[in-house]
Amino acid sequence: MRLAGRVALITGGASGIGRATAVRLAAAGMRVCVLDLDGAAATAVAASLGGIGLCCDVTDPDQIDEAFDACVAEFGGLDLAFLNAGVTIEWSGDIGSLDLHEYRKSFGVNVDGVVFGVRAAVRAMRSRPDADRAILATASLAGLMPWYPDPVYALGKHAVVGFMRSVAPSLAAEGIAVHTICPGITETGVLGDRRPLVERIGVPVMEPETVADAVLAALDAASDAAGSCWVVQHGTPPWTMDFPAVDGPDSRLNVPAARR
Repeated sequence: MRLAGRVALITGGASGIGRATAVRLAAAGMRVCVLDLDGAAATAVAASLGGIGLCCDVTDPDQIDEAFDACVAEFGGLDLAFLNAGVTIEWSGDIGSLDLHEYRKSFGVNVDGVVFGVRAAVRAMRSRPDADRAILATASLAGLMPWYPDPVYALGKHAVVGFMRSVAPSLAAEGIAVHTICPGITETGVLGDRRPLVERIGVPVMEPETVADAVLAALDAASDAAGSCWVVQHGTPPWTMDFPAVDGPDSRLNVPAARR
């Protein structure tokens, strides 16, 4: 995908993976719109890159729509949406004592934020039907395997992987590439203050710039790679996950949905 002179929007863009990716994209010549729940931080990051920053709660579809509209109004269109905002919750490890408010918070950011973001991105991108465009979402290795420390987080990230893979063929027909980024343990707000503990037990922590590199690799992928999941692990280049096919008569129903 050509980046120079194009427009990108990033959720959760004021810190961590989002901020690192905003820096990379701006360096490649993109005009960047940074969205974050911390509006002041979003504005500060965007200002340093010549972009715009907006306060946005990704669990609110109206705020998502308004932010995408503001980005299009400012820059004249949208070519890339990177739906990166994510959270974890605190819980005891006992699913029987799960706080449902915390559960809704996790699902709201990690799943609703992606669904609402894809919906808004597609609406914005259809104004440029002749251009190559892309929608990426941050999932996690916890979206590709069981994640015992936080099954609610795993639930949300599995949902992101399944959703993005499922919308990819229909959107590819419109020239919109869809990819999912699945990082391992990374220095972000999700990790919080647990880095020393994680490293003490021998788990390396990646810097956000490593994941930003994977974003650019996904954007450089061949057009027929739409729907791919990019695995990002410490010390290895990003690579795409191969999912086994589940053959059988049910597959006859599994065709991309036609736009009505």
